[in-house]
Amino acid sequence: MMKLTKMLNEMGQFLTEAIGRIFMPTDQDYPEIGVQPFTGDLRRKAVKADY
Repeated sequence: MMKLTKMLNEMGQFLTEAIGRIFMPTDQDYPEIGVQPFTGDLRRKAVKADY
């Protein structure tokens, strides 16, 4: 009976920590860079693909 209680307690703690991690604010310290301008080349003519 003691083993079952311990196992249920550990499982409850695991689930509580997982749910807490899902709903907590992000801990990433990445800078917000915003929208980046497009600097690539545009295709002028459509190319037919032969598959």
